Amino acid sequence: MRRWRASCSLLVTAVLSCVVVARPRAQAPFTFEAASVKPNQSRACDRDGTLAGARFVMTCSTLRELITFAYPREDGRLRFDADLAGGPSWINVDRFDVAAKIPAGAGLGIDAGNTGAGRVTSADLAAIERVRQMAQALLVDRFRLTVHNELRELAVYELRMNRADGRLGSQLKTVDVDCATQRGSSSAPCGGFRMLGPGHIVGHGVTTSLLVQFLEAPSGRRVFDRTALHGTFDVELQYAPDRVQLRRPETPAAEPPGVSVFTAVREQLGLKLESTKASVDVLVIDRAEKPTPD
Repeated sequence: MRRWRASCSLLVTAVLSCVVVARPRAQAPFTFEAASVKPNQSRACDRDGTLAGARFVMTCSTLRELITFAYPREDGRLRFDADLAGGPSWINVDRFDVAAKIPAGAGLGIDAGNTGAGRVTSADLAAIERVRQMAQALLVDRFRLTVHNELRELAVYELRMNRADGRLGSQLKTVDVDCATQRGSSSAPCGGFRMLGPGHIVGHGVTTSLLVQFLEAPSGRRVFDRTALHGTFDVELQYAPDRVQLRRPETPAAEPPGVSVFTAVREQLGLKLESTKASVDVLVIDRAEKPTPD
């Protein structure tokens, strides 16, 4: 499980906290002060990522995962798997360890493992964007990466109200909370999610825009918010994760207990995921080369 400590903690089944924001417009290019990229040949490496203070580190990461961090969507979200296309097959298989030093003045003042989305400031977001630009420059330099954007029609889900009267489910409750005032608190993250176990999450003071971002991983598609719900909510969702998400190389696949995420959203939250198609921005990988290790 990857544990993001900045911007977003969402990878497949685990969400610790997520930030959904409009990306600030870049004013000038940024680069890391120093960076190392090394192949990781371990068969059972510990996949992890940190972005805090003056360090950017990703361990046991594929190039695809590095691109996902460096090239987010226009709204600042991490790209879903279907939002990336092209590139040689090794970008999904070969793993690398990346360690980079962030120049003074561009470091982060947050640790999203302890800071929910609602507590993140505009200065934090600007710092995250600068680090992403540095990561882009690193990928261009070391992997000779070239990409372009294009619109493609893809299957997506829309999150809508399940009941005509608009009544919410028992595990989705409106709360009046200002997460920004709780920055630095030792209590559970405000404005984000916490994983209690496979397929079991709780969220405090979250928006529906954060909820749809979480639902993309277990549903397997991009999700758009069509609920027209405003404000913040306390959420608890329990469902059976996909077997692929739970599987370990040394254990056979087994059918996880519980209901599907679609049933859980309907029965527990009073919402529903409807399948449709939409024109989606896709990042296309035109070129990528394996780097020379340093």
